[in-house]
Amino acid sequence: MKNKSIISLILAILLSGGVVGGYKVVRDNRADTFENSIHSVVYVVDGDTIDIENDVRIRFLGVDTPERGACYYDEAKVFLEDLLEGKDIRIEKDISGSDRYDRLLRYVYIPADDPQDDDTFVNEKLLRLGFARTFAIAPDNRYRDLFASAQEEAKKKSRGMWGACDVKEKDTQALRENDTLPPSEDCIIKGNISEKGYGKNYFLEFCPNYNRIKIDPRKGEQYFCTEKQAQKAGFTRSASCDNTF
Repeated sequence: MKNKSIISLILAILLSGGVVGGYKVVRDNRADTFENSIHSVVYVVDGDTIDIENDVRIRFLGVDTPERGACYYDEAKVFLEDLLEGKDIRIEKDISGSDRYDRLLRYVYIPADDPQDDDTFVNEKLLRLGFARTFAIAPDNRYRDLFASAQEEAKKKSRGMWGACDVKEKDTQALRENDTLPPSEDCIIKGNISEKGYGKNYFLEFCPNYNRIKIDPRKGEQYFCTEKQAQKAGFTRSASCDNTF
């Protein structure tokens, strides 16, 4: 009986996160609690940056609004002020935690009052209404395709800055200027992520658009040695490759 009691005690300690391999195991739930909690917006810094309680600054992920002095800066900031100031929000992390300015990088939502209604995805709303441009940098690409589609809709309908400002195409493509060479002559399949909402496609050397495709690792794009590798990474063979025969 005494041995059974000792064994039971040890099991209870292990199951409660007491001791594993000589170390005390303590689960810190503060990060989970912070992400899943509701936060109050204290101040809108500009069109893509806000302050919440406890002097925490949030930089919106995946979007970029005009800088001070640029066309549509005031409109973007006023829109975000009307939308968020004094409101409660929910935040969502991707991969990166913060930037070099110690701002938390997050997706921002306004919770719906009715549980059956959708939350308002603020990052997407800024893009769809033309207050921001996409700003996708790897590894934070969770909503890359959604954001690209939202921006494309705003451009086609001349919403916001797309109708009021002289937005240079080279400005919207600035992040795509970097191109990398394949790691070896055996790994030349290009894994490209479309900015127009077409998803993740890979291109073989004989595909019509192959030579025009640039690969920017900062955006999650990469080279593959085999089609199987590309497919495993979530890329689909471009339909243009099948039209060459």
